[in-house]
Amino acid sequence: MPTRRICESANSSFFLIDKNYKVTFFKMEPQQDLGSFLAKSPSIGDSAVEMIAQKYRKNFQNLLDRCFGGLSFSIEQRFAIEKSNDLFLQIIFTPLSKDGEEDQVICTLINNTHVLGPMKMLTEYSHLTSHELRAPITNILSLSTITNYQPLESYDILKINQLLSDINLQALKLDEIIKMLNSILHQQEHTDFFDTLNDKGEHKHIVLVDDDVITNRLHQMLIKKHHSDKKIALFDDPQIALGYIKTHHPDLILLDLHMPEIDGWKFLHMMEEHNVFIDVVIVSSSIDPRERLRAKSFMCVKDFYVKPLTSEKVKQLLED
Repeated sequence: MPTRRICESANSSFFLIDKNYKVTFFKMEPQQDLGSFLAKSPSIGDSAVEMIAQKYRKNFQNLLDRCFGGLSFSIEQRFAIEKSNDLFLQIIFTPLSKDGEEDQVICTLINNTHVLGPMKMLTEYSHLTSHELRAPITNILSLSTITNYQPLESYDILKINQLLSDINLQALKLDEIIKMLNSILHQQEHTDFFDTLNDKGEHKHIVLVDDDVITNRLHQMLIKKHHSDKKIALFDDPQIALGYIKTHHPDLILLDLHMPEIDGWKFLHMMEEHNVFIDVVIVSSSIDPRERLRAKSFMCVKDFYVKPLTSEKVKQLLED
């Protein structure tokens, strides 16, 4: 069956877009209110980028370019609607090949607002287990690995080791339970590999961006333990961090996702807006595979590490 006929039979809106970003065909579901995402109604021959609301155009074009490179993406976006329920869209980018070359891209828009009832509750539950509950646990896990540091040598190391070992064991058990609960909600989802982080040994200047001061200091201590020559700058305010990054041009950014006011996603968009092209590794307490997939849609994001950061992860991150 031709691609167009298959798309027409689907209960969703879609656009066929060529390499010049022109709309070659489209179908709009009348019951879908896409006003928050589209700046205007589409027409054949229109620029697909220009029909998208200004706020989302740059990221939309970046995803299109990567899709023409052979990659596929599925992202979820929430749109605030004044005096109405929020709009939840699943936006899917799929490349179409002709003679071995990506000739067109199908952009499919699926309105998931109507299925939010119990799913919204499950998503909130997933967020609670993935972020709120795991955050303090990851700090416990990090604290329980510092027994080899010089300041502890004057104390009763055996007793301290036993105490930290017990704390670590309980934290690991809680962490496994949370991962199990989270996996129940995402049984059908899988994660893709990120692009390789190039020139690991050349990352001499590293910026840590996390609103948790303790986490920043623990990560600094861990990196310094294995790489004392690294220059490390700590920031719990993403806005100040961006100013520093624009001025000092570090080699690598370790970025938390869930921060107040400016979260990791907004920070990544701000980097794009200011034309800051520096390798980013997400370091988050999140174990939600959808966030890993969303992170992959940003060209600067090279990997996604789940907290706590460990010696093994630091070696993997900074050693060839």
